[in-house]
Amino acid sequence: MKKLGLLFVTVLIVSSCATILNGKTTSVKISSNKPSKIIFNNDTIAINSKKTTITPNRSSKPLEITVLKDSLQQDFSFNKKISVNTLLNVYNYGIGLIPDIYTKKAFRYPNNLHFAVDTISNKIVLSDKKIVAIPKNKLFVYTSVLAPFDIFSIPMVTIGAEFFITKNLSLNAEYGTLFPDTKLNDHKITYLEEKANSHRFEIKWYNGINFTKNAHLNEYLGFEFRNINSQYNAYLDYYEQNNNSNYSDIIRDDFATKKRVTVINFKYGFLVPIANRFYLDLYTGLGLRIKRFNHLNLEFDSDIHEIYDNDFPSFNIREFKNYDKKTLLNFTLGCKFGINF
Repeated sequence: MKKLGLLFVTVLIVSSCATILNGKTTSVKISSNKPSKIIFNNDTIAINSKKTTITPNRSSKPLEITVLKDSLQQDFSFNKKISVNTLLNVYNYGIGLIPDIYTKKAFRYPNNLHFAVDTISNKIVLSDKKIVAIPKNKLFVYTSVLAPFDIFSIPMVTIGAEFFITKNLSLNAEYGTLFPDTKLNDHKITYLEEKANSHRFEIKWYNGINFTKNAHLNEYLGFEFRNINSQYNAYLDYYEQNNNSNYSDIIRDDFATKKRVTVINFKYGFLVPIANRFYLDLYTGLGLRIKRFNHLNLEFDSDIHEIYDNDFPSFNIREFKNYDKKTLLNFTLGCKFGINF
């Protein structure tokens, strides 16, 4: 019976994600708009506009901090939050939550705390006002990290520039091109040279929002216009609609396509600094994807012909049936790597 109990405890510990992945302590970065002090665990620590890190033990109890500025003093209490690693217990149907909660490793505290003196009430308050700004005439040069591996569109290599026309407001331009000798579609006969390029234009407004509650992080809202031009060769097999019970008269139709895709997105993103000069731009967005097709040497007629199903997935049947014009809801998720000058 003891061995069975020991085995049960061992299984719980091994299957608990936060217990394995999280340390005993968690990190909290603290800053203030003016030089101040905090009292934490009976220690007095100086803070300023730069981030100072404290490492409280993970606990189900609130984090207690006292902030001092000249004659002002204010006590703060921050409730626990659930660690992201705890959510990984979904794979074990939540069984791992038991040791995670017991060991307190399921919990964390806010990642960033920024304090400021409210001049109206003359009190120290928790503030989410941005203390970062990107100055006028700043230049970023970047590339889209995921573009060469884009399985939903056309893999490309890109280069772009972002220039700040005024404080926290930038204009962006990006160019992308197909890798040399890339075959865009399976085909037997070549009518056109296969090639593709893209142009992206974007305007970004930084630090007017603070979704992350991090006063030090550059966040932005953006409006993006992107145009993707491509031409490729393809083929499909079809048969007469009145002969759908007999596939003996299947017709092979070789053709070429000139395709234009216009993407319009509203985006949200933020910059993650790497050392002093490099950064990652992580973003997501929602908008429209408008497709235009111009097929050459295509004999297929949807009114009298039916696509032979065995041709799937070498040809995108879903896309082809609406080849004249197609407008779709567009979701974007991406990452850029850049350097600032």
